[in-house]
Amino acid sequence: MPIDKTFRDSWKKIGQHNGHSVWQSETDNSRRIHGDIVGVDFHLCYGCEKCITACPTNVFVTFTDERNRLVVDPLNGSECILCLVCEIVCPVEAISIEREGGSEDTLESLLQGSE
Repeated sequence: MPIDKTFRDSWKKIGQHNGHSVWQSETDNSRRIHGDIVGVDFHLCYGCEKCITACPTNVFVTFTDERNRLVVDPLNGSECILCLVCEIVCPVEAISIEREGGSEDTLESLLQGSE
């Protein structure tokens, strides 16, 4: 199951971590998402670091969560340029970028390639 892309509207903000929000699922208290512009579901992420390699603006850093698991944290989310590459490369769909006008068109263009 991929990240709940509606978390910003439907999950409860329970605190802050290194300058970004921490969100908790209303239905599963163990599920947490870190970030605002860039959200990472710590329940899904397993720390493969593909997003770290792909991100052109160094949004992500490795982090050991409260369950002692290596995950990626969107520490520098304010640096995100909305290229959506991290969403594309994440094998478990643990990342959600807050969409702005044109970002869906950008994603579709990247997925389809030039014709």
